[in-house]
Amino acid sequence: MAVPSASYTGLDQRASPRTDVYARLPVVLPDGRSATVTLVNISADGMLMRHDQPITDGAMLTVSMPIIGKIKATAIWSLGGRSGLNFVETIKADDYAHLLKALGARIGG
Repeated sequence: MAVPSASYTGLDQRASPRTDVYARLPVVLPDGRSATVTLVNISADGMLMRHDQPITDGAMLTVSMPIIGKIKATAIWSLGGRSGLNFVETIKADDYAHLLKALGARIGG
């Protein structure tokens, strides 16, 4: 069975586990335009999103989140309308727990 290739290669190097969540979030793109993206999963260090706009690796975006407000993130990879972002600053544990609740994430059993 063939394995599809992407611009991202290597082992998963996430610093913390992701929580699956569906949310529409406003972002400011590198060129200053506003857009709405779909959050697929999130951790205190980053997120996976779906989008319609082209986003290049290394692009800096500003994501507006409930509870914590605006957070800057760098696109680590982008492929087929999906991008993995790394937050410039890790979300604090207490804020992250409140953020997950505000996003409607199901946590635990």
